[in-house]
Amino acid sequence: MGRLEVLLTTAAARRSGIGIVAFVWALLAPLSTVHAQSPRQTVASGLSVQFTDNYLHLPNWRERLNLVHTLGATIVRIDLNWPWIETAPGHYDWSLYDAYAEELEKLRLRPLFILNRPNPLHGTPYDAIVDGAPHQGARPPTTPSQIAAFARWATAAAERYRHLNPIWEIWNEPDQEGFWPPKPEPRHYVALARETCVAIKRRVPNAFVTGPAAAQMPTVWRPEKPLMQALLNDKALLTCLDALSLHTHRFGQTPETVSRDYAILRKNYLDAWPSAIPRKPVIDTEWGDSVYLSGISEKTQALWLPRMILTNLMEQVDLTNWYCLMDTGDNDNEMEDRFGLVRSDETMRPSFQAYQTLAREIGGMSLRETIARFDPATARGITILRFCDEAEQQCKLAVWTTEADERSQKVIVSGWRKSGPAIDYLGREDVSQPNTNGVLELLPRTSVTYVPITVAR
Repeated sequence: MGRLEVLLTTAAARRSGIGIVAFVWALLAPLSTVHAQSPRQTVASGLSVQFTDNYLHLPNWRERLNLVHTLGATIVRIDLNWPWIETAPGHYDWSLYDAYAEELEKLRLRPLFILNRPNPLHGTPYDAIVDGAPHQGARPPTTPSQIAAFARWATAAAERYRHLNPIWEIWNEPDQEGFWPPKPEPRHYVALARETCVAIKRRVPNAFVTGPAAAQMPTVWRPEKPLMQALLNDKALLTCLDALSLHTHRFGQTPETVSRDYAILRKNYLDAWPSAIPRKPVIDTEWGDSVYLSGISEKTQALWLPRMILTNLMEQVDLTNWYCLMDTGDNDNEMEDRFGLVRSDETMRPSFQAYQTLAREIGGMSLRETIARFDPATARGITILRFCDEAEQQCKLAVWTTEADERSQKVIVSGWRKSGPAIDYLGREDVSQPNTNGVLELLPRTSVTYVPITVAR
């Protein structure tokens, strides 16, 4: 385990030639937390990206799916659209998704299927204001017969695609009007999720099932979330699920702010988990930030992407799904159109390269130690994480700071030394990192740097 000291060289100190050595408690939470993560749980096994379902209607969807493989993701999330498949009562047309499944198998990608969308064949019609605009459609399944129809279809899907070892996510953002119209009803979602999960497990016992894909995790500003409480109140559903899924979009806030919200989630909900039921892990099935005109820049998106994934790993959230692979439209004024790692003209943003670099540098490793981390309360500070392969023959540090100021902060980590060139977040050699013999010195930046290390002798 590494021990830290920080050398802060101010402008005055540089002029006088005097270095000031100090432990910086405000910016550097001095940890040495060894993670009890299984060595087989590599970073790559939890790297996911969103593949929009409408892509499947485009002639070049296979080329787009191949980008997932190029990216370095191992999981791909997509809507399994109920109304596209059950086109007549009891009649399932799997042709579109069978072709998709065949490509997944070729590319060795694991699907994260969202069992999703109201079906007019099994939904009560509504006419209401949804998300501020008039809307007509079918409600999600809520009656016993409607829920039974959904569960039959979901079970048929689980049987059909079991060879791909999918992750099955029951619905998407049922706490949003747009996805549970005309108004979210947590008790109705929980009933649907319980019956569907139990039905899938009865037919495919080793299926991996998750929910509720909550759009709104608890925050310091809105700590109460009825959907989470309804979930915790249903012991049958908690017993059945293999993980809890949620969405952590920051909408312009730095990635590290998510730790404050995880703390609220644990305090208000997970700490009240029924003792008789084994605690289930949390996975993040949507996290992204849009580069539309009122959003963040493409450079910031690329800077923040690896920090998002690495922050989740520190929070023991081993699966992070980036939303999404490609822009879904070409309107720069529309937030939903501009989340992509790939632009609408099919050119790659810097964030694509940042994702690819993370997958290449530490994808085959697992997180072994948090040497230092930012302050969760302020979301500020330096973070140093140690990743190693299963045999601990190869190790790397992931290093960054949240603070971009005029100070040069030299961090010394005892017990290790550099064993090769440091690589920046875009895959280039980071020549700003010191190259000393026998002492591991780091200069953290707001972008993640990957530093190969070996034990100092």
